[in-house]
Amino acid sequence: MRCTPMLLLLALALPGHTANLRIHGSNTIGERLAPALVHDWLQAEGYHDISSEATAFEETLIHATRDGQSISIEIHAHGSGTSAHDLIAGAADIGMSSRPIKADEASAAKAAGLGQLDTPAHELVLALDGLSVVVHPASPLAHIEKDTIRRIFSGQVSDWSQLGLARGRIALHARDDKSGTWDSFRAMVLGDAALSPRAQRYESTAKLAAAVARDPLAIGFVGMSEVKGVKALAISDGAPAVTPDAFHVAVEDYPLSRRLYFYLPAKPSELAQHFVAFSLSNRAQQTVERIGFVSQYIKPYPAVAGTDAPADYRGIVRDAQRLSLNFRFGSASSYLDSKAMRDVGRLAQFMQQPENADSELRLIGFADADEVLPYSAWSLSNDRADFIAEQLGTHGVAVTRVRGMGGAVPVAANDSEIGRNRNRRVEVWLAPKTAPATATGQRNAVSSAAPALP
Repeated sequence: MRCTPMLLLLALALPGHTANLRIHGSNTIGERLAPALVHDWLQAEGYHDISSEATAFEETLIHATRDGQSISIEIHAHGSGTSAHDLIAGAADIGMSSRPIKADEASAAKAAGLGQLDTPAHELVLALDGLSVVVHPASPLAHIEKDTIRRIFSGQVSDWSQLGLARGRIALHARDDKSGTWDSFRAMVLGDAALSPRAQRYESTAKLAAAVARDPLAIGFVGMSEVKGVKALAISDGAPAVTPDAFHVAVEDYPLSRRLYFYLPAKPSELAQHFVAFSLSNRAQQTVERIGFVSQYIKPYPAVAGTDAPADYRGIVRDAQRLSLNFRFGSASSYLDSKAMRDVGRLAQFMQQPENADSELRLIGFADADEVLPYSAWSLSNDRADFIAEQLGTHGVAVTRVRGMGGAVPVAANDSEIGRNRNRRVEVWLAPKTAPATATGQRNAVSSAAPALP
């Protein structure tokens, strides 16, 4: 949606603003991605003479002109912890965050009249990222268990020899307390464990990566776009180890996958609305990929079911490609989160493309193993897949096969809420069209019988 000249002129006339649009929060987003998106947006709106100046550490002011009028966009990237704070204080128009807004932040924002920021109307997923655990490029370490990462960063493992490597005291590097990257790492890895006091802390992701690249004994964590001069480790968490590549991050099966968010208040400015709408467009999602994050484009990937997967599962996916999204749910529910709600529309648009005219969708639902009793898990996983099929049906997209697999094929350990959430999912597979089926057969062609209970 284009921002009209009149809307921009009205915004420029607002009193008391040093910038016409203020975007505050995550360093992960604000360091490179947000400036690139602003630049592309201004170009799309017909602006020229676009320039950028660093006004302070992690603070940028972007200027542009059009038809004799100037505009300025302010980006402050001091960490996700400043996102809700600055929105509540009236110092920002858009909040950037590399973690979901916390319950106390959402409550404070609602009390301040900003609306319920943790709902789909205000919480928009901009891109996906993989939190990468990185070591020196010469390190012989290639993969690591998530629990081992926790023990390293909590100080329980302090020497590389404890992991079977050459002796040397482990040098820890971590983001600072304002960082959403730190909050994500703490939630996904440390849990109740405290970070070792020996860890060196950084406000800048780039500086952290550079420090690890200089030290063969170092280990740290960065967003996948900052894996430069360092080696990212494959990580396992109750499933085979996977690397933070585009596919595993897109489907959020990588153990340290995370979402990058924009937050909008209840009454956003016109400029804020138009910039966020542009940021979710296909053009902007190309920029997401160029900067090094994972876009929300839907793409098919060749994928092979593991030999330990149920025979029914292997049969459904044998001639199919895995699409780069999963639909995820809350515990014991079939309710979609904010990303999944928008992904229904994205998937419908994907299937309406001419190149997919001879393809069909297959949906496979899962529950986490501890969610309900085994038979109920099968039923719940079927309900989830059915729900997605019904939502796609409202967009005119038929689904050929729908099947629930209960708690089979976990992608994470069930010992944390984050792991259980990864297992509560519906996978989407794309296959060549088969012979037409009846409406009933089309909806649930291979889910008419429950799997045998142990």
